Amino acid sequence: MSSQSLQSAWHHLMLLSKVSPEEKVVVLGSLSGRNRYKDVALRVLDDMGAAVSYVEVGNPHRVSASGLPALRAAGLIVDLTHSHDPVFRQLGRDGVRTLTAVEPPEILLRMLPQASDKTRVQHAQSCIRAAKTMRVTSPAGTDFEVALGELNGNCQYGFADDPGHWDQCPGAFVVTYSNDGSAQGTVVIDAGDMIFPQKEYVHAPITLHLENGYITAIEGGMDAKLLKATLDAYRNPEVFAVSHLGWGLSRNSRWDALKYFDKAEIEGQDGRGHLGNFLFSTGPNLSGGGTRRAPMHLDIPLAGCSVYLDGKPMVLDGDVVSPEQRPS
Repeated sequence: MSSQSLQSAWHHLMLLSKVSPEEKVVVLGSLSGRNRYKDVALRVLDDMGAAVSYVEVGNPHRVSASGLPALRAAGLIVDLTHSHDPVFRQLGRDGVRTLTAVEPPEILLRMLPQASDKTRVQHAQSCIRAAKTMRVTSPAGTDFEVALGELNGNCQYGFADDPGHWDQCPGAFVVTYSNDGSAQGTVVIDAGDMIFPQKEYVHAPITLHLENGYITAIEGGMDAKLLKATLDAYRNPEVFAVSHLGWGLSRNSRWDALKYFDKAEIEGQDGRGHLGNFLFSTGPNLSGGGTRRAPMHLDIPLAGCSVYLDGKPMVLDGDVVSPEQRPS
């Protein structure tokens, strides 16, 4: 791939993110990280006339006091570390935009966001916000329901244009959070589905039993035993809680991408945002405005599911139903 194509892609991303001349933009890297887009991001932002600076921190998940003033003064942060520091939630409330980019160039260029992705994702988000219930089924045996409305949802479309918006490039999906204690039923993680952050495909079905918003039993073979061991190791009941729920809306994503990249090279946007996948997760609900903290968070993309809001189908057997949500 040419440096020119990558530079063109970054210029496209910065235009979508509404970078203006003389706007303060911080590119955030880490001392131990790859910072793979540092040079191209700085070059493009400088060419656009932005007041760009590079801040490198030792631990991106706990930004030091010396690095905070530059972040707080920025209009846009380009995060090359995928920081999980809670300070980013406050920065968003203060109006700072953040765009995270860590996937390899091959994935970024293939899934490069378009302006229309925001329209599609926001249509899905409006459907979720209007709903009181979500039910999910699958031929593999998934059948569970949650109540909605008490917590906020989030969406990603691959660029950071609105004040306070956090996003990750590339990828498009919508998620919401169930009302506490409402999740009831069964989730079947079928062979070929994925589990993150392990970045692995499941080899045999795993059955999760949900009661009052928590996973109460995990059944299956070796994959199930390993998943249960992972959660049990934290000795914290909140890791078994149902967290965000939603579906993928990405263009040009590949379900098989995990097979072709080293685990250390990728973050998993192909799976999380895959068009029509159902994204089931466990653990905290802070991002939705809840109060539940947990030391472990799983993202589990499920293929072939049907998703219903108040009985109306959004996704049927893995196909997005609404023409307003499908890529053109």
